[in-house]
This record gives sequence, C-alpha cells and structure tokens, in this order.
Amino acid sequence: MRTFDKYLSRVENFLAGASLIGATALAVFAVLLRNITGDVLFWSEEAIIYLIICSTFFGAVVTLRHNEHVAVDIMPTLLKGKKKKFFVVLGGLMTLIYAGFIAYLSWALISEPFSRTTITPALKLPLWVVELSLAIGMTLFFIRAAEMLIRAVKTPPEALDKDVFAEEAAAVGINVKDVAIDDDPSTTPNNRTTGDDNLGDGDGTKEGDR
Repeated sequence: MRTFDKYLSRVENFLAGASLIGATALAVFAVLLRNITGDVLFWSEEAIIYLIICSTFFGAVVTLRHNEHVAVDIMPTLLKGKKKKFFVVLGGLMTLIYAGFIAYLSWALISEPFSRTTITPALKLPLWVVELSLAIGMTLFFIRAAEMLIRAVKTPPEALDKDVFAEEAAAVGINVKDVAIDDDPSTTPNNRTTGDDNLGDGDGTKEGDR
C-alpha cells in the first residue's frame, strides 16, 4: 500500500504542478511578448483558462490526500474510539461513492457526440480534450478516496484519537501550553511566594504578611 501511495502521489503532484506551472509560464510569456514586441498570442487566454481548470481538478486530489477539503466533522471530533472510527469510515465511503459517480458521468460526457464535434474557439481543439481533465481528475479522486478508505478501515481506533484543541491552536500559531489551564494549587496567585507576581508592581509580598 505504501508503494502504491508513493507512485499515486507522484502522478497527482506532477499533473497538478505541471498544469499550474504551464498556466503561469504561458501567462508571463504572453505578457512579456505583448509588451516587448507588440505581438499577441490570441490563443494564450483560452489555453491558460483550460490549464487552470486542469490544475483545479488535479489539485483537488492532492487536497484530498492531505485531508484538507472543507468538511463538517463535528461527530468525529467529539467521539473517540470505535464510534469515531465509524464516522471516519462512513465519511470515506460517502466520498468514494460521490467520486465514483462523478467519474462515471465525466467519462460518459466525453462519449457524447457534441463533445467530439464541438471545437474550441481559439485552440481549435475538440471539446473532449478539455473535458478529459475532469474525467482523469475525478478518476484519480476516486482512486485516492478508495486508498484513504482502506487505510481508515485498517487503522486502529486508538490511532484516530487526536487533541483537537492542540490542532486548532497550532492552526492559528498558538502554543497550546501557553493557553493551558494550570490546575496545580501551589501555582495559584494566592500561594505564590516568588518576587514576581506578574502585576507589574515587583512586590511579591502577600497581602496578609504586610
């Protein structure tokens, strides 16, 4: 499974990165060419749009791999153990079904007559070439969802438990230790005997000792 994940990740990264880099490079080249020589690549705008569309679908697979898609995960967050694993597996199963359905429709879309007869305005490409990014992207999405579902099934329930408070604090750049509540009575303000009472007066003498 690790070997499969390794090569699948390489394919996902290459497709997402290549399409985004291609769109950026073409946009920069078109601007420089227009400003330096005055020539205009009339097809560049359409090509850039299609490349960005490709990067969107391929990038969605990379986002799924890192589990960074927007999700409402209240129940998995509040629960622990087998109950939490149930919702994690259920969510993975729903994602797999959704991805499979969209992938099926995307390949069916390519087979439609208008996809083969319609030509893009500038690049003069058959429309199915553009739609191919959706089909490939959602197929990879389906494969990645299946891999994540298998991994979730094999993962012990204890390994799914995590400190949500620590993760939320890290997301905003806060150390969870800095905001943790100290339950040790010996460190409460009334029991401190050190010279620094954090009040700015520099006097560590207790009120009752004066």
